Amino acid sequence: MLSVDEARQRMLNTIPVLPTEKRGILNCAGHVLAEAVSAPENIPPFDNSAMDGFAVRAVDVKTATEENPTVLSVVETIAAGHAPTKQVLPGQAARIMTGAMMPEGADAVVMQEVTALFSRETRETHPTVHDSVKIFETVSENRNVRFAGESVKQGEQVITPGKLLRAPEISMLASLNCAEVAVHRKPTVAIVSTGDELTPLGEPLTPGKIRDSNRYGLYIQVQEAGGIPVDMGIAKDDAEETERIFRMALSAADALITSGGVSVGEHDVVKTVLAKLGEINFWRVAMKPGKPQAYGIADGKPIFGLPGNPVSSLVVFELFVRPALLKMAGHTNLLRPTFKAVLAESVTNRDGRVNYMRAILTEQDGHYTAKTTGPQGSGILHSLVLANGLITIPAGVTLAAGATVDAQFLD
Repeated sequence: MLSVDEARQRMLNTIPVLPTEKRGILNCAGHVLAEAVSAPENIPPFDNSAMDGFAVRAVDVKTATEENPTVLSVVETIAAGHAPTKQVLPGQAARIMTGAMMPEGADAVVMQEVTALFSRETRETHPTVHDSVKIFETVSENRNVRFAGESVKQGEQVITPGKLLRAPEISMLASLNCAEVAVHRKPTVAIVSTGDELTPLGEPLTPGKIRDSNRYGLYIQVQEAGGIPVDMGIAKDDAEETERIFRMALSAADALITSGGVSVGEHDVVKTVLAKLGEINFWRVAMKPGKPQAYGIADGKPIFGLPGNPVSSLVVFELFVRPALLKMAGHTNLLRPTFKAVLAESVTNRDGRVNYMRAILTEQDGHYTAKTTGPQGSGILHSLVLANGLITIPAGVTLAAGATVDAQFLD
């Protein structure tokens, strides 16, 4: 049997990265960027005010205090979206709104909260009423000013290939006047449950039958991994029927996931059909749960034959299928982060395979504690319902409470 790391690397070496496509930015969320994006212009495009207040020359207010305010004449009001029309000269200020363009001559903004706007009459040649402002605090040069290119400079590479596009990236693309970009396609993934024992939802259970649960869990796992699931239903334990459904699934998707039929029973036909459709790369891995599994390629498309036990199916997806789908979608960071956790109880793994136990991981002051979720049988789905992570227990060991193990979250 291959180790988990050996099998996963062998699989990933054969996984194709899907072609790219141009998409409008409102349809790019969750896709991986396939091209570099550079700024055609400065962001912001001009010096502007970071708040509502008054654009001033810092030297004019260097002695301003609450007891002895500096009084400046207000030459105009500058709203966001409008260019200033006057220069700020010594003894003058311009009322300015957040985001509005800084006027020539001004080098700082005094926030509105430390000012008082008033009107005064002057009698030089003709009586005139002027707006003036009292400044109660000093302000240093460049204070409360956002400069052109402060966020992004013209020509700067802003988003690199391989970046997952989220709301911040979409907003940045819009800021760069970029209406569409090249992204990697998300993989469409056909999902088939196999086995005569499976009963669809809504039908009564008859003796010897069980509910078909894996297909639904795998469907959600594909979605959470960024893929597009395609439900292909149940294939009975019949080689011809199974082959027909698998061929139909491969024609409709970029990858195929099957559940069940990969152990050594005489009615487990999946491996036989997979071998007929393409090449099986491996079919056993030294792990628990999930030793019986199959991976192969048919028509250049990956096929993942997962075990029928529900815990095994979901865990194998997590450790193998998820990184494969991420690679297909253009990701380069494929595995979940691992970290150290301290066991809250003793655990024993008498098997000759590494055991991925379901656990509750809790954090306090930067340290993690792991407690198993009870019985760990591969058919006990509730052990995963209670878990938020997996802990890795090496083969053939007993670890006392307080021992350190590798852990990873499941979300």
